[in-house]
Amino acid sequence: MKHIFSILLICAALLTFNACSDQEYIDKYSDPSKTLIVSCEKLMTGVFKAGYDYTMPSYARYFCFETQQIGRFAQIMGFVNSTGRYQGMGEAYNNDRWKNFYNVLTQFRMLEYTYGNLGEVDKADYEVFVLLAKVFVYEQLQQVIDLWGDVPFTEAGYLGITGDVKSSYPAYEKAETLYKMMLDDLKAINSQLAGMTTTYLVAQDYINKGNLLKWRKYANSLRLRMAMRLSSNGSLSSEGRFVINEILSDPAAYPVVDNNDETVKILADADGFKVLDGIREGFESWGGQCNRASQTMLSVLSGDPRLDILYERNAEGIYAGLDTHDAEADQQKLFDRQTAEGGNYYSAVDTATFSRNESFPGILMTAAEVSFIKAEACQKGYVQGDAQAAFEKGVRESVAFYYQLNSTATYREPADAPSSSDIAAFATAKWSAYSSKEEAIATQKWLHFGLVQMLEAWNEVRRTGIPALYFQTDNASASCPEVPARLKYPTDEKNNNRANYETVMANDTYYTKLFWAK
Repeated sequence: MKHIFSILLICAALLTFNACSDQEYIDKYSDPSKTLIVSCEKLMTGVFKAGYDYTMPSYARYFCFETQQIGRFAQIMGFVNSTGRYQGMGEAYNNDRWKNFYNVLTQFRMLEYTYGNLGEVDKADYEVFVLLAKVFVYEQLQQVIDLWGDVPFTEAGYLGITGDVKSSYPAYEKAETLYKMMLDDLKAINSQLAGMTTTYLVAQDYINKGNLLKWRKYANSLRLRMAMRLSSNGSLSSEGRFVINEILSDPAAYPVVDNNDETVKILADADGFKVLDGIREGFESWGGQCNRASQTMLSVLSGDPRLDILYERNAEGIYAGLDTHDAEADQQKLFDRQTAEGGNYYSAVDTATFSRNESFPGILMTAAEVSFIKAEACQKGYVQGDAQAAFEKGVRESVAFYYQLNSTATYREPADAPSSSDIAAFATAKWSAYSSKEEAIATQKWLHFGLVQMLEAWNEVRRTGIPALYFQTDNASASCPEVPARLKYPTDEKNNNRANYETVMANDTYYTKLFWAK
């Protein structure tokens, strides 16, 4: 698929709505009538490719955004209780995440525009490219909403088409409104895809290789994730529960990701998506300051067959994680231990499975996540079914999923996976290992997201309060002494979309909860 990268020819004309002066906008966007003519299929690929940095295990994603920020908030990553520990790498990197989404959206707007200018006969052939791109955009939109709350969407991303700077500053929309839109649209997309066939798709679809059933499963599973997020708290809880029941009560109409062979992922293959050193630098930069285990994770993993392929033992031959109860001075002393004394005392992320695995894929949706959603839905009575069976299936799928990741290792020999019977026995035992079934489901779901989907882990902690996480107050930080409930809007956005920003400014604090949060 080398021709995928022909889409990059138009990137200069398809820059995101971001922080620019009016003149900068004019400089960055050419006259739409003079831009290159591109096709719907290549534009769809361009949408996917625009989201590379935050779908693949890139340096930008891991080092600059997740390990030192999102992973800390969810206690997926261990960290020293140092001053400013809840403010991550700084606002510039949050701004990069913001801008990346609007680059994805701008690519999508050009796809919509190109499709809209087709004749009716051609539209029938090319609609599928718009639908698949929209599913991908909606997962990215879900992430951006879950990070910031209210965001611009409906009016955003059109400057490359209109060339009109004055009308290009988009209004913010309520997070609730956008979630409802996505629930409705994903339902419609599932129905539309069910009646489609295409001969043009395979070459340009590097996510699901042109398999429309897999795209339906992705769309329905994404809708199910969103519905579960809404179901516990907030104004859309009834809507969320209705959608959960609708999907899980009719698997023929609403197929979902059901096993690890159906994992929705982007392979680190030879078509320009090689991870190379991105994942290694993402975890191992700064002398291993960003790849250490949290004691919370290690405690949950006690006796777990995943432990040996998620983390490495220290020089003493044990697993040791950073405990948020410990004093900074004590943590730092062990963190900085000299090589002659055994080096950093704390366990690092496993090099074979993660930090030196050049075959590590970009994970979008897994069967284990769907099974844990089913388990929670059954346990809470949102749908009829066997909560224990769904939970145990989720645990089995999670163990197998991580051993599949480890099996692609080339840095050292992959580990031998436990037997199916051992995994099944472990899953059964976990159902009774917690004080409540809700705790069992939520904890194992958080653990499954883990190092692969840190944002989803943080989302679940904010939604359920499980696991219960302890954080010391950072008394030296006036602006962010406690773990945030959301990110603050980037300064570039505040300065350059000022009039619209002022409509949400009152809620732009670290401690404004998302509407769905507990």
